[in-house]
Amino acid sequence: MKKTVLFLVMAFFCLQSFAQKQVVTGLVTSAEDGTPLPFASVVVKGTTIGTSTDFDGKFNIEVSKEDVLVFSLIGFTSQEILVGDKTEINVILDTETTGLDEVVVIGYGVQKKSAVTGAISSIKAEDIQKMPIQRAEQAIQGQVAGVQVSANSGQPGSGIAVKIRGVGTTGNSQPLYIVDGNPVGDISYLASTDIGSMEVLKDASASAIYGARGANGVVIVTTKKGTQGAAKLSYDGYYGVQNAWRNMDLLNAQQYQMIINESLLNSGYNNTHASWIQDSEVAGIGSGTDWQKEIFRDNAPIQSHTLTLSGGNEKIVYSSAVSYFSQDGIVSEDKSSYERINFRANADYTSYDEKLKVGSSILYSRFKSQGVDPNNVYNSPLARAINIDPITQVKDENGEFMKPIRNMQEIVNPVAGMFYLHDSYKTDKVVGNLYAEYKFLEDFKVKTSIGIDYAYQWHDVYTPLFELSDITKNTSTRVAKDMNNWYTYNWETTLNYHKSFGNHEVDAIVGTTAMTSTYENLSGSASDLIIDGVDYAYIDNSGNTESKTSGGGYNENSLFSFFGRVNYSFGDKYMASVTVRHDGSSRFGSNNRYATFPSISTGWIISEEDFLKDKLGPISFLKIRASWGQNGNENIGNFAYLSSIVNNNNYNFNAGTTVNGSAPSKVANPDLKWETSEQTDIGFDLWIGSKFTLNFDYYNKTTKDLLIDAPIPGYVGNDAPTVNGGTVENKGVELLLGYRDQIGDFSYGATLNFSANKNEMTKINNDEGIIYGGVNIGPSGMKELTIAKVGEPIGYFWGYETAGIFQNQAEVNAHSVDGQLIQSNAAPGDLIYVDQNGDGVLDDADKINLGNPHPDFTAGLNINMAYKNFDLSMFWYGVVGNQIVDATRRYDLPNANYQTSILNRWTGEGTSNSEPRVVWSDNNNNQGNFSDYMVEDADYLRLKNLQIGYTFPKSILKKVNIERVRVYVSGDNLLTFTKYTGFEPEIGNSDNIFYTGIDQGIYPQARVFSVGANITF
Repeated sequence: MKKTVLFLVMAFFCLQSFAQKQVVTGLVTSAEDGTPLPFASVVVKGTTIGTSTDFDGKFNIEVSKEDVLVFSLIGFTSQEILVGDKTEINVILDTETTGLDEVVVIGYGVQKKSAVTGAISSIKAEDIQKMPIQRAEQAIQGQVAGVQVSANSGQPGSGIAVKIRGVGTTGNSQPLYIVDGNPVGDISYLASTDIGSMEVLKDASASAIYGARGANGVVIVTTKKGTQGAAKLSYDGYYGVQNAWRNMDLLNAQQYQMIINESLLNSGYNNTHASWIQDSEVAGIGSGTDWQKEIFRDNAPIQSHTLTLSGGNEKIVYSSAVSYFSQDGIVSEDKSSYERINFRANADYTSYDEKLKVGSSILYSRFKSQGVDPNNVYNSPLARAINIDPITQVKDENGEFMKPIRNMQEIVNPVAGMFYLHDSYKTDKVVGNLYAEYKFLEDFKVKTSIGIDYAYQWHDVYTPLFELSDITKNTSTRVAKDMNNWYTYNWETTLNYHKSFGNHEVDAIVGTTAMTSTYENLSGSASDLIIDGVDYAYIDNSGNTESKTSGGGYNENSLFSFFGRVNYSFGDKYMASVTVRHDGSSRFGSNNRYATFPSISTGWIISEEDFLKDKLGPISFLKIRASWGQNGNENIGNFAYLSSIVNNNNYNFNAGTTVNGSAPSKVANPDLKWETSEQTDIGFDLWIGSKFTLNFDYYNKTTKDLLIDAPIPGYVGNDAPTVNGGTVENKGVELLLGYRDQIGDFSYGATLNFSANKNEMTKINNDEGIIYGGVNIGPSGMKELTIAKVGEPIGYFWGYETAGIFQNQAEVNAHSVDGQLIQSNAAPGDLIYVDQNGDGVLDDADKINLGNPHPDFTAGLNINMAYKNFDLSMFWYGVVGNQIVDATRRYDLPNANYQTSILNRWTGEGTSNSEPRVVWSDNNNNQGNFSDYMVEDADYLRLKNLQIGYTFPKSILKKVNIERVRVYVSGDNLLTFTKYTGFEPEIGNSDNIFYTGIDQGIYPQARVFSVGANITF
């Protein structure tokens, strides 16, 4: 009986289940033209059950009433429909936005992407979110063709070098940054989570609206804005650990002493030399101290957290955020770090008649950093760790820091050096903007805005008593403080006219800009603190009144501009844009204070032509673009055209009386004028369906009247004048390829950007045709490593070519002209320097181009994949064709350590033709003999980021009133493929182009492992 009842119950539920199933049929069509859509996907949400439409757009599927059907097709917006009691469902799919309808930010306005005629690249917040970056500038790296982004150093808080379409100046090559309409010096203060979008204006047409400051390109940053709807609270954050991704291969103590002994013997010294250790004792030295292990830190923490609140209604929208970021350095335990706290608030109000709109944005940032002075590279812990002998121990048996056992001048115990370092910066920064916009006469609107960029910085240095070597010591406690104040005020007013009539559309704008920047400095120092210790490092704590010093300074510059632009479109097929800007700068004298910068660009959307639509095959969009324009650069010191007076020029009279005098500081140049960049760009944008995109640009950028300090004879007595000294040309191509597709629940896509650039000096306004970079290595080492010369790139490596190694005395003797030895001090085992002009003398006339610090090619590859709730992103970045000077070893210090490549040195005829013998007084790499022996290829390919994420189903989150939760694990700098033997192949310089590519012990970038979450409530 029980079995019978159980059978009937089971049968009942089976019949009920069967009864709930029903067959649904229908038709899927396009909203654009009503045509049926074959191969559209029809899937039961949350399952793999589904079908696809046939050639006529029809489908049928067996489902339950509770099921939700998902209709999707590449190129169209997906729809979800609950089945319910329906037996027939007809669906109309809207065409999906392909990116051409996106609005991008241009100078003083916005424009639909399909209508843009200049070379503009855009990065959205969702792209930045995939990379847990430390600095906002890093969001551009590998994302935009034609832009090279490289770190000046891996030290926390260190700067980023951004070069758009090559280097067009011998000075600061950084682009102009505009944040919410405000020009700012850099964007290091921004949290990446605050960025709503970034636009990079690359050609002269796009950046001409910024005239005076657009020669190096423009980066426009728009912070996140509020949107209409209920208030939303979101959290974005991650926590990670950092490690050094590589160590240099250096000699251990036993290998080091073996090489030192050999270098002494090769130089004629006997075993009485102070650096000699008997061969019988060398083996007992052991491996010694691994100084890299001592200074590198394992699992240095890094973290970022942001809370954002946004929302609004039809009249008011708002967005505010508070964020915290901190990063400890991978060098030293507690003396290398960066910490930043940000608060941001944006609000916009629209009047009821929608004519008046007012808004504001304000961001406060406080950041603190400590570390090694980047301008004092040979006192850095890394340079010391590379060069100090490995025999010296960190501490002696009494726990005191050991001095190097060998005379190493300023190369001292790197652990001790960091221990006694107390050097920190604290900065408060406020960037704000207030605007009002009013519409009138239907087609006009006027807008005025006031912006400020204010920063106040404290630089504190405390120097305790120490003695690290005979020359590196401090015999009295000392404290120093600098207070720096920057303030920029910017007032802009624009009048805009926008009108559509028939097939014509006109958008015109005229405006003015007035900007004033000031800088103030106050400094002081004192010695012999009454109460010693970093906690009491105050100037008024000094008991030595005579040691107290003070100083200060003030600088100011102003800019006033008029500008106008007209954008015209006919039938959404033909477009043109004309821009003119007239700038005046206080940095130039009355002879050339003002300059005018024009531009013009055109575009033609070929795919919109009726006579071609049927002949383009799979091409859905094709636009060709062309532009020409000029931009200016005034990025030089204030009053460079004048000869200002400086004090403290003391003179001793015969009677022994010292008089404090004043004198001109430099030679004046009242004819100094603007540096001008002129650029031509030709390109096209192509879409094949909605899956494949291609963007191509060719450009030719010529920068004339370079602003440089001209070399002058020493007897003139003043510093060199600033002059317009030459012309440089950058030519290149840019290519961006994109692809995206979807197969069921699996979607994938990739973008590849590629850039090639050739940099060349075409004119230098002096008889010699050379601009010397003034780069030296070591206090008594090699001089003038980099120069600029007509026909060569800016800042190329300038030295002697080598032709192998002398294998015997006969080869030394044969290296001569008319019986005169070219290398009179050479011996077998030394490098052979090439006498390029055959005059028998090695001098500057024999120095050639040994390498280029600027890459020939750069490329970035972004790969994205998603399956249901899982996602994966991968970012690769690489450069090809540039070189690095490996200046990590101090060749002027005979006791400095070596890389292990020295073990393959020349020790006799035939043993090596690439690695020279070792000698105590190095004839090969000292005494000014800079050669290609120190130059290495710097090509690299790096996996910059790999991220795997999971988004929780909404069905689960609804139960706890959470809109979205995504968690992820991420890795930065996981793999690096390079032949360069130093710490880091990615070396930039944002201030002086002549120092680019010179490695004197650069702080390497860290490998990072992190976990994070994105949560919206």
